[in-house]
Amino acid sequence: MPQGITKPSNQVLAAGSPLRVEMEIGANATAAKMLAGRAVVFDDADQTVKEASAEETGDVFILDVCPTELEATAYAVGDPAMVIVGDCIAKMTLLASESVSRGDPLVTAADGKLAKQAVGAMGEQGKVVAYSWDASNVTVDAEILVHWCPAAEPAAAA
Repeated sequence: MPQGITKPSNQVLAAGSPLRVEMEIGANATAAKMLAGRAVVFDDADQTVKEASAEETGDVFILDVCPTELEATAYAVGDPAMVIVGDCIAKMTLLASESVSRGDPLVTAADGKLAKQAVGAMGEQGKVVAYSWDASNVTVDAEILVHWCPAAEPAAAA
């Protein structure tokens, strides 16, 4: 029987060879929220990122672990940081009290966490950035494996 993919220790990337780009933690980022395994978006200045908010619709990336720090160490504003851009299996933070099954579509939540895509009008739920690789139903933030593959958000019906 195959062993599958296990959650890595002190790493975000679990499988794959995605594109990685070095950026900088932007001036509008909240340093305490700039943790590996969180979703980030472009900040105001070129080549800078900040934490993603709920239901982002633009480009979304994964903040990778600083190679000289522990996974739980937050980046400071102005720090260089690697972001994962491409398709991969990654360990990310699921918002507390989200009940997900394997394969559920995920969107960004506050503070760069992920949440199950809500049912609603097309174009109003945020862009699907990943699909759950694990099931989870706990009342605290949970680290789960996800298939990271951001797609375009469908447009609202005209």
